[in-house]
Amino acid sequence: MHYPKLVFLLVALAACSSDDTSPPPSPASSENTRTTTIGPEGGTIVVGGATVTFPKDAVPSPVAITISKEATGFPDGFETLSPLFKCEPSGTNFGKPVTMQMPFVDDGKGPSTIFWSSAADPTFKDVGGTVQGATMITTVEHFSMGFVGRRK
Repeated sequence: MHYPKLVFLLVALAACSSDDTSPPPSPASSENTRTTTIGPEGGTIVVGGATVTFPKDAVPSPVAITISKEATGFPDGFETLSPLFKCEPSGTNFGKPVTMQMPFVDDGKGPSTIFWSSAADPTFKDVGGTVQGATMITTVEHFSMGFVGRRK
């Protein structure tokens, strides 16, 4: 019998095993950026405190969606109360509105809203928003980028 070879093989296999059965982190995911494929069934992406919810039939076929929490890139002329959230692919239009829920800090200096840009028009437009705790919620029909704030 080849017991010594079998024992060696079993010891070698045990040394290679790990108690951690979780998958390795996706290279497309981090605390501030997440890429997820969303299909016609809909789905949700959570990143940087924001939640983006895609209803059924928002997209006609699977598409890789990337949401990034940015610390820079804010336009001039605004008081910003949240991070800037960049949503890609920019210019993606939806068959049904997508819900954007962004964290923000209310500084008590006046009303705030969500400002959103588009690929065709990079200026930020007031798209409204409803405050729910420390988040503001609105719907968008296309992707680009946005933030919670107010005009100076």
